[in-house]
This record gives sequence, C-alpha cells and structure tokens, in this order.
Amino acid sequence: MDRPGYFQTALSNFATDVACGGAIRHLTDLGYTLDQIVERLDYPASRAKVQRIMMEYLYHSRVLLKEEPSFALFTGPEEYVQEQDAYGRRTLRRIENDLNSQYKATDMPDLTAVSKNGKGAEKQEIFWKESVYHFERDGKLTELLHRKRNENGEALSYVSCNFGFLNIDRNGYYGVACLNNRQRDYLQGICWEPSVVYHRLNQRMLEIVGKLYEAGVYQGDCFFVGSREKIKITGKGYQDRMGEKVE
Repeated sequence: MDRPGYFQTALSNFATDVACGGAIRHLTDLGYTLDQIVERLDYPASRAKVQRIMMEYLYHSRVLLKEEPSFALFTGPEEYVQEQDAYGRRTLRRIENDLNSQYKATDMPDLTAVSKNGKGAEKQEIFWKESVYHFERDGKLTELLHRKRNENGEALSYVSCNFGFLNIDRNGYYGVACLNNRQRDYLQGICWEPSVVYHRLNQRMLEIVGKLYEAGVYQGDCFFVGSREKIKITGKGYQDRMGEKVE
C-alpha cells in the first residue's frame, strides 16, 4: 500500500466531509440529485467525493440496503440501565434505542417477540407472505404500491433494484428513455452495486418503478415489512404474452 498516497486521500476525504458533508446529507434528504448537489455546494468538491459521501449516507440512513429487508435491520440495539427501588434493591431494565432518527416508533412493526433475544434477531429472517402482482386482480401497479406503502410507512417499504446491470454512462441509460430527466439524473447519480440492492419506496422510486414497468423494462420484488408482504413483479410484456389466469 502506498502509505503517503493513502493518508493524503484520507485527509482529503476528511477535509471534504468537514467542509460540506453536512450540506451533502441535507440536500440528499431533500431529494436533490448528485449533479444538483455538486452545483449547489460552495466548497469546490469533486463529483466523485460528493458521490462517496452521498452513497455512505444513503446506506447509513437505510434509503438503500445491500441485503433483503430483515428483522435485524429494523430492531433497535438493546441497552440495560440499573435502577434502585425505595428499599435499595437494584435491578436491570432493558431499553431499546433507535439510532436512526428517520424512523418514528409509530412507523415500526411489532417486533417485540424478536427483540427479546438479540442474537436471534440478528439471524432471523422475515417469513414473507408472497404474491405475484397481476393487473386484473391488483389494479394499476403504482396505485397498489401506493396503498401498501401507506399501510406500512415509507421507512418500511422497499423495492429491489438491479440497475447495476444496466448499460450506464454519462449520456443516458439504455432502456429507460421513458423516465424524465430528473428521474434519470437520480439513477445516474447513484453508484449501483453489480448485485441487487433495495431502495426505500419513496415517491420518486414509486414513480420510477411504475414507468419502467409500463415500458416493460422492470421486474423485481417489493417488500413491506410491517405487513410482511413480498410482491413479485414480473415483466409487463411477460404477463401480456402469458395471459395468466388469476384466481
């Protein structure tokens, strides 16, 4: 390892974070795309450095997940406090802290049974109630996703994204001409993993997935943690060709 080069890079990244990290995270929360954030910064930070901070924040705030939603991701860390009663007897009381300020207690599903055993929560997956989306039964996809998101809360609703496999360059995206400029800019500003990742189903992603589905270029899964529902979305063209019979 080139130690001088390594420390110089680390120092440069630290300086950028101190100078404008807070602004980058704030603008990310407001929904600005990467290029919009770069344009609005007073500090002369490169696009690559701004993207690094933005990506770290998207994963830290759980807007993006590298793995399928599970109980472990939504169970707050446990701590114990010592209490003493009027007779001097000391006991330990378990408390749960949610370090992510974006989540409110009212948005969380009942995970009490899982959180009683911290080690079990780390390993236990959600037993999903799986279904396959079909227009004849479920109606328009965006309306279905909107209902499910409202029932579960945005913080507990995710959609799978395999955009890392798309032919991405600075001039545009192959197969996503159906999106408007701001939607394409948002996707282009994210450094997508080569494997599937999971994006919180906010309004922007709901509209993007809806448009891509109607254009026949999206298929994936939607996860709603509160109701433990997993909805598989097959390609629109596939459903049209198969003419599936819905019970």
